[in-house]
Amino acid sequence: MPVSPIDPAVATATIDAALPLRTERLVLRRFTTDDLDAFRAYQSDPDTVRYLWRPILTPEQMGARMSETPALAKDGDAYGIAIEHDGTLVGETVVKLTDAAGRQAEIGWILAPEHRGRGYAAEAGRAALELAWAIGAHRVTAVLDHENQSSARIAERLGMRREAVMVDDGVNGFTGEYGSTEIWAVLERER
Repeated sequence: MPVSPIDPAVATATIDAALPLRTERLVLRRFTTDDLDAFRAYQSDPDTVRYLWRPILTPEQMGARMSETPALAKDGDAYGIAIEHDGTLVGETVVKLTDAAGRQAEIGWILAPEHRGRGYAAEAGRAALELAWAIGAHRVTAVLDHENQSSARIAERLGMRREAVMVDDGVNGFTGEYGSTEIWAVLERER
């Protein structure tokens, strides 16, 4: 049977309609300008950014991220979602459209250091995975820094399997050194 692609406009509307999304302890919602200080704090933390493979964002870039309207218009676009606990921004999760024609998406998560170790990333990751299924994904991946074994354990808890370790597959934009990535994935029929 031929594969029907994910319609980016429908995917964006699906996520828009789902937010705010409440989990057992968290609220997943759109970012607001009120989030800027907390966002800047964790996005400037060296122990966080080293796993993101990019330099620390400038204040202007961080402000732009807060004011942009998320949309999945084309392959490579990501829909950033704020993670809130008890009225406090604790991090973010993302649903990224990687291949609309092949019905492929990627999820990811970032938590502020003071909110790690409480299961929030797994809880938000599970919600992001459900959003990926809701937009029609057939396959969902998580691409992780090979040294970030905390995120690898989360991916495993989400039912993903490690499919590959890409050795020295790029230069980490934060450290300036070669780094390796892990590809984790799950198919819709495996959920």
